[in-house]
Amino acid sequence: MVATAVRVMEATGETGFSVRKVGAEMGCDPMAILYHFKSKEGLHRAMADWLTAQLRPVPAALPWDARLRALAMQYRQLALQYRGTFGLMLRFVNTGVSDFAHIEAVYGAICDAGVPEAEVPAVVLSWYAAVYGLAAGETGGMIRPATQAEQDEVAALPDADYPLLKRFMPRFASLDSGAVFEAALGMLHAGIRVRAGQ
Repeated sequence: MVATAVRVMEATGETGFSVRKVGAEMGCDPMAILYHFKSKEGLHRAMADWLTAQLRPVPAALPWDARLRALAMQYRQLALQYRGTFGLMLRFVNTGVSDFAHIEAVYGAICDAGVPEAEVPAVVLSWYAAVYGLAAGETGGMIRPATQAEQDEVAALPDADYPLLKRFMPRFASLDSGAVFEAALGMLHAGIRVRAGQ
């Protein structure tokens, strides 16, 4: 049922998604779906948890930053594979049963980094928000090479008013979204080291 709902959302996008469409795809009454999940929000959470279930555990023997990087890269791949459904991940503090082991791993990595215990919850939530935000930025179209029209728009600006924007815009033509993700992770993990006093 949940896998079908994910397929429907991937095909229609969230704005075109409905329980009625899921019911039609499954050949059942949409009310039966709502009864099972209690609400559309319950179905959304189950769909987000289905996505989370696609993640593999990260090896505990890796250094804390390598564990976080490995998990972050999996979230990025999940977002790229399920562009229409990944946005549901941003709505829940946890998605459910499938999420708990990954959350535990993130807590473990942050603790192993040496972040003071009182700050661990905020750092964990910040890490998730940053990783999900980066992945959503890429799948939503923000993190990508600049189009010719975007480059032309900046080229037409007055040189004296926007010297840096004009200087760097040509580099956006060959922007590698994976490199942006890696750079942001590096900065995020460097910030965690600072919080930990490393």
